[in-house]
Amino acid sequence: MTLSNIKWRTIIALILMYIAMFMNWEWAWGVLFLFWVIPDIFSGITYFIEPIDKKQNPILYWVIIASWILMAIYSFSVLFIDYEQFYY
Repeated sequence: MTLSNIKWRTIIALILMYIAMFMNWEWAWGVLFLFWVIPDIFSGITYFIEPIDKKQNPILYWVIIASWILMAIYSFSVLFIDYEQFYY
């Protein structure tokens, strides 16, 4: 393995996600969801257990894309809304 073959962005993102889990940074998942959904919108293919092509399965494709976007919004919302107040 040479230095040019190492996937630095992936390794750094993986390390940052471990840090986010340890620090309980829920907003970091929103960043990850956006990193998933934006390229999927441009490519027309998303991956959830298996590849889903927009042309072959348009409804399922858009349900998954909408789900990623809603999960990103929810993950970012924890920065602004204290959800614990609703439980007590």
